Amino acid sequence: MTDQVPLSAAAQLPPWQQPKTLLFVLAVAMPLAFWVWSALLNNFVIEVGGFDGADIGWLHTIREIPGFLAVGVLAFLLFFHEQVFGLIALFVLGAAIAVTAWFPSMAGILTVTLISSIGFHYFETVNQSLQLQWIPKADAPRVLGLLTAAGAGSALFAYGMILIATQVFNLSYNFIYMAGGGASMLIAMLCFIGYPRFRAANV
Repeated sequence: MTDQVPLSAAAQLPPWQQPKTLLFVLAVAMPLAFWVWSALLNNFVIEVGGFDGADIGWLHTIREIPGFLAVGVLAFLLFFHEQVFGLIALFVLGAAIAVTAWFPSMAGILTVTLISSIGFHYFETVNQSLQLQWIPKADAPRVLGLLTAAGAGSALFAYGMILIATQVFNLSYNFIYMAGGGASMLIAMLCFIGYPRFRAANV
């Protein structure tokens, strides 16, 4: 990642390296991991983890804890550039989902779920903040709608790949989780390397 670039100077960068493009890449990256995890969750925890209804209740309780603690992002931003922290959170989300099938016990599933939820909630908090900082107010309704559409398209792609992986190739939970989480991890790393740190007028 190169030196900081003011948003006012970002228009001079190649189109693929501009802030709006990064937002679209991030909008696509997150669903590749999260919706793979979500789509497979119930089948995985019942078939592999042996969960019952109460166990699934505990799982979702643990999953929501980081949502209440998302205000903790403010503490991390004392030490990290906001864009960098968002990419770290995306990487953590992908990494936790990639190894989900490695820990089929209740303790293991709850642990990786907690870690992935931290990554998800912290990424989403920072991502929405960057959208509001980087998108001009006049363009915000249209661009935010396009970002939502890009995320929905990515989720549909993930669902389609799950269908093909399970029904056509009979691939394992481990392979699918590794593919979805690994894709998000790879995109986070490429964004960290390929984009400058953008500096908004208002922090």
